[in-house]
Amino acid sequence: MSSLKNLRAQSGAPIIECKKALENAGDDLGAAMDWLREHGAAKASSKLQGRETTEGLVGLKVSADGKTAALVKVASETDFAGRSAPFVGLVGHVASAILSSTDGVLSEGDILEAASEGKSIKDALDEAIVAIRENISVPDAKKMQSTYGMVVGYVHNKVDSSEAGTAAAVVEVAPAAGSSVSDDVLQSVGKKLAMHIVAARPLYLSPDNVPIEDLEREKEIILKQMGETGKPADIVEKIIMGKMRKFYEGVCLTEQAHMIEDQNPKVSKVLQEAGIELMRFETLSIS
Repeated sequence: MSSLKNLRAQSGAPIIECKKALENAGDDLGAAMDWLREHGAAKASSKLQGRETTEGLVGLKVSADGKTAALVKVASETDFAGRSAPFVGLVGHVASAILSSTDGVLSEGDILEAASEGKSIKDALDEAIVAIRENISVPDAKKMQSTYGMVVGYVHNKVDSSEAGTAAAVVEVAPAAGSSVSDDVLQSVGKKLAMHIVAARPLYLSPDNVPIEDLEREKEIILKQMGETGKPADIVEKIIMGKMRKFYEGVCLTEQAHMIEDQNPKVSKVLQEAGIELMRFETLSIS
């Protein structure tokens, strides 16, 4: 009975599953946990596979030296499960594992193999599926490292005191050429930028980062909206340029009005006055 209570408390699995696990493991608690991961999660996954996962949480983990950050999205079926203690713990484990992984774009296999404190994300997911009884996945995980500056993040709508919420962003900021900027200033400016990104949801860093096909498509839309104006070509070109500026303000971070700063100056102006260069950003959200 003691082993059953302990296994139930550690795994969150149904009592019947725990009994089966202990029987097959000869009452060995560690082996029983392994049995649950292998059989209980597989059984649950077969029943839950295909169910839509539109809820969940986004997690953020930044290294103590401010040089590395992990941004992850863990999806669940319901908001209730997504806000439960086991799920929040899973999000934290996934973020820590990604922080310890290799840098760069992570494939699904890389994500599942990444580990923290000796436990892979795959094993942590299996345990969570047994405990929560919902379809759970890690649809996205990003890692950012900075050589010359630092990475700074922000989590929106946090669950309790965790670093998991409904949306998050992380930026890489560094002193601009010829500037001397303290880490405190980088941290302050970076956090406000991350907060702005969560609210404004820019798609690109600057106009230079917008793919040429997107620019051409936007110009085509503008021309169709304008129709036959009868105006001289130079006037038409000025109108197009004005509309393209509006387009950049909507999708490019540096061209947006900073939603967190007083009087909402353009982001590029804030960066210039602070002597800071924004290298890149990443953001994830549930909705």
